[in-house]
Amino acid sequence: MYKFIERRRDKQRAVPMQVLALGFSRTGTTSMRIALKKLGYNETNHGFDVWANPLEMEMWTEAINAKFYGKGKLYGRAEWDQLLGDYMAVTDMPHILFAKELIEAYPEAKVILTTRNVDSWWKSYHDTIGSALNSLIRDITVRFDTTNARKAREFWHLASLAMFGTTNVTEEVAKKRYLEYYDEVRSFVPADRLLEYRVGEGWESLCQFLEKGVPTEPFPKTNDTKTFQNHMKRLTVSVWGRLVRQLAMPAFLVCCACFAFYYAGGIRIFI
Repeated sequence: MYKFIERRRDKQRAVPMQVLALGFSRTGTTSMRIALKKLGYNETNHGFDVWANPLEMEMWTEAINAKFYGKGKLYGRAEWDQLLGDYMAVTDMPHILFAKELIEAYPEAKVILTTRNVDSWWKSYHDTIGSALNSLIRDITVRFDTTNARKAREFWHLASLAMFGTTNVTEEVAKKRYLEYYDEVRSFVPADRLLEYRVGEGWESLCQFLEKGVPTEPFPKTNDTKTFQNHMKRLTVSVWGRLVRQLAMPAFLVCCACFAFYYAGGIRIFI
């Protein structure tokens, strides 16, 4: 099942884990990733990194299966170092599935909870991640894709099931889990180690908490709903474009063969 994990079994932590930004997806986690990099946390692991890295996806899958489905060994500090040893900070999904485990594994790391109004969060989630996961056209698309897209889609379905406990993520289910999650994380972290950062606050509270100077440029704002939707459209077009190119030559050769067969048969009949 796993092709890549063995490459990381003996890996040690290369840099200290300093920040655990454990806000729910669609609470400015992409902007937080950029902000942390600007503040010197140059290696910040985000869901986008997991999406693009089959090895990381396999290890997260192993961790999810162990925690939520009783398959395999639960991850401890050694396994987290193997997976996240090159990173100084983390944010986004699937990291939030292991908030308690990461907080316990890295007691020296500061914890940031990016937050937003639950109704605003649900609308953003529903129009982006929720829509993408429930899209029939994207399910069909990845079935024809020979790249990482199919495995990535399977992985995010698994992660979503682990987070919400159901594939039928209604507004009621999602909002309930959202509020429960924040209460859980608050109970895991001493107050002096935790910053609750509301999306749109700017640099000041974040820099004060992390004891960093305030940058002169505005706080980053990226991956809004429109950007996410456009990205998914481009991904779908890219997959279908690649499929068409892959099928064009075989289709051409089949047509040539059919024409040659028909033409040769026609000659024989005429003779």
